[in-house]
Amino acid sequence: MQSASPRQRLDVEELASRRAVLTGFVGAESMPRLLEVVSGTPPAIAYRIEFARDTSRRAKIVGRAGATLPLVCQRCLGALEWRLETKFELVVVGDGHDGTHTEEAVVCPGGRIALEPMIEDELLLVVPHAPVHPHGSCEAPPVRNPNGGAPPAARDPFSPASPFRALRTLRSRRHPEQSS
Repeated sequence: MQSASPRQRLDVEELASRRAVLTGFVGAESMPRLLEVVSGTPPAIAYRIEFARDTSRRAKIVGRAGATLPLVCQRCLGALEWRLETKFELVVVGDGHDGTHTEEAVVCPGGRIALEPMIEDELLLVVPHAPVHPHGSCEAPPVRNPNGGAPPAARDPFSPASPFRALRTLRSRRHPEQSS
């Protein structure tokens, strides 16, 4: 097993020919898109990436990456530690690929790839859209109406300020027998 700088652009064909295995850690601070979805500073992300060839002799990348990320619970808006693990298998294609591959592919311009953006892409695919604590361990904060009074859901939908009142009036004019 080897270690390589995740920012270094690596020769995929050479690594696949050697069946290289790279392991290490990469700091999430260098992954701007991942930083947009976390709250606070995430720890280093562990990775293990194997380079090989598929049955068609194309270079492929088989890997996994993981970290525990600080997210915001979308129910209670509190801090939430979320364990992310991803496994991936990608076929390497060049600049001029035609997009006809049935497998997941990664484009490697000039036959070179930087691990960091690939790891970031794979982690972003498994980040939950609405992370929440386990059921029963938190509650949603109370709803507050900034204008005072009852929350909007408790208001009469046919009050004078409601657009539904105008619809009700129109309907009663067109169908007087149904106005109740």
